[in-house]
Order: sequence, then structure tokens, then C-alpha cells
Amino acid sequence: AVRESVAVIRAAGAEPAGVVIALDRQEKGQGELSAVQETEQMLGLPVVSILKLTDLIDYLEKAGDPDRLEAIKRYRNAYGVTPAG
Repeated sequence: AVRESVAVIRAAGAEPAGVVIALDRQEKGQGELSAVQETEQMLGLPVVSILKLTDLIDYLEKAGDPDRLEAIKRYRNAYGVTPAG
């Protein structure tokens, strides 16, 4: 969706300054980089997130929500760029 949006903006003759995403899920990309890092390189734009997956995990730990916390940790274990601890 980000790549398509940037393409539409550029096709209209404008140049985006960057990309803002609500949640950086801190996922693995196709290669050695994270998905966000790959997007930055591909588009030549900075990608800034409002929250990162680690922020959500910290919140759930403090909120005492073990079911959601474990679901998010399973997701991170399967797709994340940082090892679960």
C-alpha cells in the first residue's frame, strides 16, 4: 500500500517527503533488512512510525493482558526482526 501510494503521488507530479505508518510491526523483509528498512531503500524516503511492536508489547505487559501479550509475542517470534526474549 505504501509503494502504491507513493507511486500515485509521484505520478501526480509531487514528491513525498516521507512515509508515516501507525505501527511498525518490526517484521523481517525479503532479505537481511527489516521491511521498513527495505521500504526506505526502495522508495528513497524515511519511514517513521507512531508506534513500534515493542511499544505495544511493553504496554500489554504493564496493562496485565497476558492473552493478547502472548499472541503478539507469537507473532513476533514468527515474523519479527528481533528475537523474542
